Amino acid sequence: MNLNEIVAECSNLSEEERASLASQLLHGLETPVYEVLDAEVQRRIQEASMDPGVLMTFDELVAGLRCRGS
Repeated sequence: MNLNEIVAECSNLSEEERASLASQLLHGLETPVYEVLDAEVQRRIQEASMDPGVLMTFDELVAGLRCRGS
């Protein structure tokens, strides 16, 4: 099975099953080489609440990730 076939099959799962699968896949990855501190998360949440303009859309996120990958 290729990735597109797996994705198509997974779309038949319930939302709960897809969430469980996603969790299992993420936990199967190697430990990331970065660390996110709670204080940093809180700072960014506060920054976003004061200026929603700092937020990006999902499409902007994906585009940025694609640029980094090429």
